[in-house]
Amino acid sequence: MNWLVGIGLFALVEICSFQGIERHLEGKANKLSRGNEEDRRDAAELRDIAAKIDHGKYYPML
Repeated sequence: MNWLVGIGLFALVEICSFQGIERHLEGKANKLSRGNEEDRRDAAELRDIAAKIDHGKYYPML
């Protein structure tokens, strides 16, 4: 029974970390989008990475 609780807590932490990484990348992209041309290009790349995290391309789906 304790191992079930452990697995559940591990899954919860993983889900929260994925959402936190995505939120961090989106926030950084929003800040960069107000900068010069190079910053705007970097912002587009960060948004692309955040979208791929959503679809499980950088991290496996749980």
